[in-house]
Amino acid sequence: MLARLHTFPYYENYEELTRLELCAILSATKTPPRRVAFIGSGPLPLTSLCLLQSLKENALARSLSPRSDKAELAEPVVLNIDYDESAIAASLSLCLALGEMGRGMEFICAEATSPAKDLAEFDVVYMAALVGISQAEKEGIMLQVANRMRPGALLVVRSSWGLRTCLYPEVDLATERLLPRLEPCVVVHPYGQVVNSVIVARVRA
Repeated sequence: MLARLHTFPYYENYEELTRLELCAILSATKTPPRRVAFIGSGPLPLTSLCLLQSLKENALARSLSPRSDKAELAEPVVLNIDYDESAIAASLSLCLALGEMGRGMEFICAEATSPAKDLAEFDVVYMAALVGISQAEKEGIMLQVANRMRPGALLVVRSSWGLRTCLYPEVDLATERLLPRLEPCVVVHPYGQVVNSVIVARVRA
């Protein structure tokens, strides 16, 4: 099953995007995240799988260090959130088939703005590129998500630039509506085959 997953045409693209996002996250915080939520994970959670694998490898490397803090070595977890029940069912089935690789993946069917899920336990919350279409809609969602996160946690938002906006909407975090709640930390616009730009913002107190 894993070999078949690697034959997916965009798998390598997701691996590169995940590495890019992790580097952006680590430039904004000294500690690699242990609990991550991904809003808009969809039926094929490639980002979540790539992210979880990278976090596990990082945790393993830290566990071998004589300076490792046992409190920081908890198993990484990625929570996949999507409003579509069929998407959640499909991604859950995939992770069950992947066995060990899928361990640490959790799933919940909910709207991005649903107050039912408290996000305060997560170090990082991702917002997929197609969660919200317009700038105004995305701002509303981001504010509701940030209000359920703890101060200091990071919000990772996928955006785009230039002609890539034909595929994914561009996001601006430096607006009067968002700046009081979110502190932009890192913005990355790749020039290679990775299509999405990456924005990392810290939730203000």
